[in-house]
Amino acid sequence: MFQLVRLALRPLRRLVTLRHLRRPFWNETVDQRVSNSWQLALVGLRDAGWRAGATEAPNQLARRVNVEGIDRCAAILERARHGIGLDTTDLAEMGTAADVAYRAARTGIGAFARAISWLRWPLT
Repeated sequence: MFQLVRLALRPLRRLVTLRHLRRPFWNETVDQRVSNSWQLALVGLRDAGWRAGATEAPNQLARRVNVEGIDRCAAILERARHGIGLDTTDLAEMGTAADVAYRAARTGIGAFARAISWLRWPLT
């Protein structure tokens, strides 16, 4: 019974997680917001069947999958990881690009794959 309840709660868990990745429930640093946006893009890629390799850099992943928006996300993430200053326009652009990448990656999947994606945990 416990397993059925856990399975039934996965769509709600995913919904809350995706909402937090887009608009955090609490204040977070700019670097964390950039990381959240990258995670959102990775969720979309994972739904479409792509996985990032353990040692694969974000820009390499962007070239390999060739999904709209992911290249801009990778560029901003790399800047954040290397300590290059980010401003609010970069944060807004990262959020927009991540949302575009999430939607673009999921465009090609069918209804069954979409339904299964709502039951998958962990998301990436």
